[in-house]
Amino acid sequence: MTNVLEASDVAVHYGGVRAVDGISFALEEGRISGIIGPNGSGKSTLVAALTRLTHLTRGELSFAGARYESVRPASIASMGVARTFQTVRLLPDLTVAANVQLGHDARARRDRPRGRGLPAPVSQALDRTGLAEMAHVLPSELSYGTQRRVEIARAIVMAPKLLLLDEPTAGMNQSERRDISALLRQLRDEGLTQLLIEHDVQMMLDTCDHLFAMAQGRLLTEGRPADVVADARVQEAYLGKGWKAHAGDQ
Repeated sequence: MTNVLEASDVAVHYGGVRAVDGISFALEEGRISGIIGPNGSGKSTLVAALTRLTHLTRGELSFAGARYESVRPASIASMGVARTFQTVRLLPDLTVAANVQLGHDARARRDRPRGRGLPAPVSQALDRTGLAEMAHVLPSELSYGTQRRVEIARAIVMAPKLLLLDEPTAGMNQSERRDISALLRQLRDEGLTQLLIEHDVQMMLDTCDHLFAMAQGRLLTEGRPADVVADARVQEAYLGKGWKAHAGDQ
């Protein structure tokens, strides 16, 4: 399969702290890849590096075959990369539709609609994420899980080739997590490549096609999700032998 993104010997150091310390990996097109690891293992720093929000100490990044480690963060969206963050970042005074339209405007500022009605990509993103009936609702009227859906809709309206999600189900109950997992799999089946960071190991098993495990800024192992969580190094560094008993509550 084609690799959408490739990282070679990527490192991010803050003084003596090696947050990411020489990681190489590739993301295959049309799959959901996931990253697991303990707090402080470098997962979010790695995603920040991939989206150019964090400067690389060394390493190379390639997206769709083109090097981009020197690209400005503002240019990432136009390349075809979108992301969500650990905390909800919606504008509270804008409706669901208006929040989603911000993503559309960021991708095509010259195509802002004139007159009434939503641009077709915004309507489509609302439909794909099950938000069409909530288009004119304010974020404060929505559950936490639904607010996360709005963020995902705002990201996919940018028509990305790659979507990076940093702990999209943090703070959700199990029902909301299952709904988000189903949505991500639906988007994958529609052709969207994704990279997911999560602490809910069971969700990662249920959602991801490929899994990476990190610890202390390094890549421990990668492969089929079931094989990765069964790896002795991963259990020692992160899961523990009894992880199945509490995976959904991490």
